[in-house]
Amino acid sequence: MTDTDAPQAAFLIALPPGWLRMPAREADRPLLREMVEAIVDEALPATLPRDTAEPWRGELRKRLIGAVVEAGDAGASAVYLPVRAVNGVTVPASIVESEIDDDGIGEPGSVLADLLADGERDATSHTVDGALAVRTDSTTVRFEPRDGWPAVTTRQIVYTVEVPHREGRWIVLSFSTASGDTPSAALSDALVSLFDALMSTFRFADVPGVDHSDLERRLAQIHSL
Repeated sequence: MTDTDAPQAAFLIALPPGWLRMPAREADRPLLREMVEAIVDEALPATLPRDTAEPWRGELRKRLIGAVVEAGDAGASAVYLPVRAVNGVTVPASIVESEIDDDGIGEPGSVLADLLADGERDATSHTVDGALAVRTDSTTVRFEPRDGWPAVTTRQIVYTVEVPHREGRWIVLSFSTASGDTPSAALSDALVSLFDALMSTFRFADVPGVDHSDLERRLAQIHSL
């Protein structure tokens, strides 16, 4: 697939304070490195003692780039991460964005019906900016500890959204958050509610013949900050 043939279903979505959309495609690696350097410089400024700060800078750089590159190699177009603490808290969550071309494998209705019939995940039908969508909800135990420590689990919410004005195109937004004990499970539930609220701001930005709405212009302003 060439660059011109790659999915171009542009959209806008509001992000919470402290979150950043980081491009994951190979062609965007220079931009990704620039963004990571800016994050590292903000988190660990050059005024800190070099001998103590530099190892932490290197580790932060490695983790951020590694997470996004890994997602990109798996087909993601972007990763959304909470890169800045808000009120002293950095939430344990992420969003992976993918754009898929199904090459005419099936009609949108049948594709979504298959998702709804998936018995392994809780699936419900939705409308996202007027487009058909399916939301799935699943929880996976990642680590079963010993000696009374709580299990670490991952809650994953996935929205699969049809792109009505680009036949065969889909946008997939996958939200993940980790939790352990009861308080962190409550935080996980709150973060899921936040993601659902963010999806209510989802707007296609390249609909042929349709002007941007006031909300779309506002979202564009948010993304430019």
